[in-house]
Amino acid sequence: MSELGYPDSQTHLRDELARVEHLLRAAVPTRTDEPDPDGPDERPRHPDPALDHRDAARDLAKHIAERVAATGIPLRLSALTRWFGLEEHERDIVLLCLLAEVDADARHLLGCLVGQEAAGPTAAAALLALAPEIAGTPRVWELFSAGRPLLRDHLVVLDPSGEIRVDPVVARHLLGNEVVPDEVAGVLTLAEPDRDPDELVFDPELRGTLTRLAPWLATSERTVILLHGPYGSGRRTVASVLCDEGGQPLLFADVRAALARDWPQVISFCYREARLRGAALCWVGVDPLLTPERTHHWSTLLSAADRFPGTSLLTSEHAWDPTDSFADGRFLRIELPAPTFPQRRALWHALLPAGEQLTHDGGRDEVVHRLATAFRLTAGQIRDAVGAARGVARLRDPANPGLRAGDLFEGCRRQCGHRLVAHARRIAPRTDLTFDDLVLPAPSRRQLTELSHRISLRGRVFGEVGFDRRIGLGRGVTALFTGGSGTGKTMAAELLARAEGVDLYKVDIAAVASKWVGETEKHLDQVFADAERANAMLFFDEADALFAKRGEVKEARDRWANAEMSFLLQRVEEFEGVVLLASNLRQNIDRAFLRRLHSVIDFPAPDAASRLRIWRGMVPPGLSYPDEDELAVLADRFPLTGGNIRNVVLDAAFRALGADRAATAVSVRDLVVSVGREYQKVGLPITPGEFGQPFYAWVEETLLAHHHEGPSSRALTDEYWLTSTDSQALTDEH
Repeated sequence: MSELGYPDSQTHLRDELARVEHLLRAAVPTRTDEPDPDGPDERPRHPDPALDHRDAARDLAKHIAERVAATGIPLRLSALTRWFGLEEHERDIVLLCLLAEVDADARHLLGCLVGQEAAGPTAAAALLALAPEIAGTPRVWELFSAGRPLLRDHLVVLDPSGEIRVDPVVARHLLGNEVVPDEVAGVLTLAEPDRDPDELVFDPELRGTLTRLAPWLATSERTVILLHGPYGSGRRTVASVLCDEGGQPLLFADVRAALARDWPQVISFCYREARLRGAALCWVGVDPLLTPERTHHWSTLLSAADRFPGTSLLTSEHAWDPTDSFADGRFLRIELPAPTFPQRRALWHALLPAGEQLTHDGGRDEVVHRLATAFRLTAGQIRDAVGAARGVARLRDPANPGLRAGDLFEGCRRQCGHRLVAHARRIAPRTDLTFDDLVLPAPSRRQLTELSHRISLRGRVFGEVGFDRRIGLGRGVTALFTGGSGTGKTMAAELLARAEGVDLYKVDIAAVASKWVGETEKHLDQVFADAERANAMLFFDEADALFAKRGEVKEARDRWANAEMSFLLQRVEEFEGVVLLASNLRQNIDRAFLRRLHSVIDFPAPDAASRLRIWRGMVPPGLSYPDEDELAVLADRFPLTGGNIRNVVLDAAFRALGADRAATAVSVRDLVVSVGREYQKVGLPITPGEFGQPFYAWVEETLLAHHHEGPSSRALTDEYWLTSTDSQALTDEH
């Protein structure tokens, strides 16, 4: 009687329904003529129909078993029985309820069995038809208890009338409908093969782990795997690769969407769907469950995962380890590290097609190198950055949205820009400045160039050359700028950040330092952690306030101050980004910290020639300015720093426009008077010897006189500008 294996699940289901129908017919009393109690029983003897149906059901069961054994494809009913751990009676109850849904004759027979028209059997009637030997015994109620699969896993529904029905989701599944049910719509999605090159650039060690794990996972039971790593690290992709290489379907469940519903019920529905499909189930984003407020939610999920016969996967940004469960090694934790420099470079190349033209002097390879060095992004962040860059290009030229290097750097900054650095302020880059605008002596300029190279090449040195295997700490770049106020230290930091294409954050020393024990370390740790996530360059101005020398311990405060310094040294060494410090008190910096610096660059006060360059380059093109000879006199006379000169020029522009709103020129007198104002501000003496004549006379009349000078009372103007040899005659004349 045996045939070849079943060609599909539907043929198998039809045979099983036919078998159950035989059992149902065997249980329904047949209608016979009532004998005459006063006469002889002369009715003909017929074979017992119930016995015939039971024999037919038994023969069909044997036939089905033989065909199932010869079948080489998964069968839905067999999988349902195995995944839900159903006993034979429980499986047949599901089939009987399904038969009542699809066959009107079966519903009529059930009506005969229960004594009334019924859409489905009662529990007692079902067992009377399928297992008369246990009907009416406590075993009936055990099969329909809350701890057994029929009700626990929502395979059947018990109506208030006492009738049982197959759950519509289970019925649709057995009949071949794979639509995601309404109960988990918006929570559950079926994973699709995802083999994009950008997401398959894995760490070699991780790739080896996945290769070894996938075959074992396909045959293991009740395994729970936590995949943890930062956003975009490929947690979903790793889950897909594991299941794909092991030949398992995979379902994704959105934890945040599930939390908006009845949590225990949605967990049960999701695992029911995973069992029906024979799939692994991945809970995406379990981080909200790892909080004290949701301990019960987390326990509920872990309990369900522990009961699930297949593989449960959990994705999180944070690590977690069980303490009182999964003691038999069924819990696995896999960390997905941030990609290394070579991996980031490979990701950029994969996401930027070879034909993509980038407007940059160094060409495509150089742009990719700079991006991979400057931004420690994950695969997902790199993908998002490219998408953002294409949007920037589209806004610039909708008809021809060609990518530029600047678009990609802007796209990268957007991935990091929403991560604000605590206790720090972002310094907006001045796009019109270049290193040529920074006036420094040749030795300091060479050091600054070397520092810029060190910053831009650190990815290649550690990632390609192999120093990452030799050096554990100190992979970042730390430099100290020393010099007085206004000598260009902040400007140099801005230019370095701009050259690297990253954001510069100036740390608020006052906000970081705290009188409370341990608070300073906590603030510093947060600053560095935020900077790492934001791929930002850190700038500590007046760094000697934090990095001061450790002293002899004379009281408790000294001990804590030394502990703060030790923590800071350690945290700077661990930081793999760029830390720039500025101080005008180099001698106060802790010697142990000086040894850890990669560069110390001096920013001296400018000499006369340097000051002339600063005076010359300070005024924008929209304003007329004194000529070279006049500026040379100012540069020689006043030993100002670049910051002072900037203040003077800006004040002079306001002064000129305040006297004449239509003015477009700044005179020498405007500049000299503004120098006087700068001297007043910083507390320097204004004397005839310091200023000379006629400069002192102008300052005296404008700033030192006791009368109010209106906007039009400019007794001395630029027409009286004389060389220094005639200045005394000018003074006497006036």
